[in-house]
Amino acid sequence: MMMTEQPARRRILVPIDLQGIGHGTLETLVHIARLLDRGLLGLMLEDIRLQQVADLPFATEITLRGGRERSLLRDHLSQRHSLVSTDTRRLLNDLARRDRVELAFEHAAGSRLPTALAWDGHTDIFFPARQRWQLVAATRPVAEKAIRRLGLVLAGTAQDEAVLEAAGLLQQAGLVTEIYVVSVGPLDRAQINRLYRPGSRICVQANLNCESATMARLIRESPYDLLLLPGDCIRGIAPALLETALDRSAGQVLIIN
Repeated sequence: MMMTEQPARRRILVPIDLQGIGHGTLETLVHIARLLDRGLLGLMLEDIRLQQVADLPFATEITLRGGRERSLLRDHLSQRHSLVSTDTRRLLNDLARRDRVELAFEHAAGSRLPTALAWDGHTDIFFPARQRWQLVAATRPVAEKAIRRLGLVLAGTAQDEAVLEAAGLLQQAGLVTEIYVVSVGPLDRAQINRLYRPGSRICVQANLNCESATMARLIRESPYDLLLLPGDCIRGIAPALLETALDRSAGQVLIIN
């Protein structure tokens, strides 16, 4: 009897670089993975651009013993990278074990956007918002929900179904307070009906321009705690423009492929 090979479980890739990811963001990510029945892939990144900066001649010192030069910045970055990687890996392991989410890690060299996009065209990608020193967690009020504002883009592609499914599962689990639907072209009323729950608040914006500059601005100026974005919407955005938008976004972005 011939055994049929089981399809691999879909995964959410999360790039982890020198800037790290906060505890609350990792917790939300694991919740999302559990609800969507996804595994997680932590992509541990060594940013080669930072290493290139560290090798510049002004970032050196002369050791008293032997008179050898060594790079202060490179040593600092190496220690920082090791600390962030170890802490993030430990925390993600603990959260995934608690919620019974399948977790694996891979290592790569490069910046987070091109490396993540090149990994696997069928893998969803979670881009956490960059941590900023001005936003100290202890000074911010704790939201009633993990995702107070959920934004989702419906672009008229086959990926819309997965976006709607993800939004519905997050809402059913009680993680979402408000849903903002941004539609490229006229909105199908049946799609809104799928998201409706008693007491829920759904805001709709139709006829979104799908040009790359508009999509990049939506990511960069996102007012949402989490934005669900079909992967087809980012295909035409220049990599440098998209990377800048993701680095400046105040919210998390989940690209669904």
